[in-house]
Amino acid sequence: MKMLPFYLLSLFIPFLVTPAFAKNELLDFMTPRDLLHAEANSNISLINNRGGAVTVYGLYVRQFSYVTPGDTCANATIMYDTTQNTTSGAFVMPTVINAGKSAIVGSNYLYNMIYEANYFLSILSSANCALPGCTWGTDMTMYNWCIYLGALAPVSTSAGYTANVPPSASAASSGGSYDYNLINNFVYLGPISCNDKTLTCTVANKQTQSIS
Repeated sequence: MKMLPFYLLSLFIPFLVTPAFAKNELLDFMTPRDLLHAEANSNISLINNRGGAVTVYGLYVRQFSYVTPGDTCANATIMYDTTQNTTSGAFVMPTVINAGKSAIVGSNYLYNMIYEANYFLSILSSANCALPGCTWGTDMTMYNWCIYLGALAPVSTSAGYTANVPPSASAASSGGSYDYNLINNFVYLGPISCNDKTLTCTVANKQTQSIS
């Protein structure tokens, strides 16, 4: 009789867990935390306006700016721009986006991107905050973020493909093994606010970046 409760539970677990993973598997840019938590959606998505499916191998912060809370991205101060060919914040996770379809950027996925972009700037001693939500002990001022979203894919998808350099270490204009320019018509996404307790970043209203 002691086995009965476990047996009954094992019957219900697949119905409780599987849909959450099946819905997002290879369809959205999400971390395991995004898949397991209700706050998964950052309100930012990437839409494929090309004629066929596109495999996006990862996203990165192509341009990184900040604003004070309540301000808009029109007044953003740029910390690095597209001309510097920086791929900081690269988060590599292959995702297939079919023609005319969109993929959601998870809130924890976005948090990790901005964390890495800030870390890159901290190496250069020019970061505004140590954490995306600006709650680290040395963070003196609260900021929101505005970004250009970059996307990358391998130049070759043949069997046994390997990269010459990690995506986060190569210039965006590199002629190496990755195509860093799946997106070539950027829109400012933001202001992005981040929460260091929940490890999430979001925008207030739905925003979309296109691949065309």
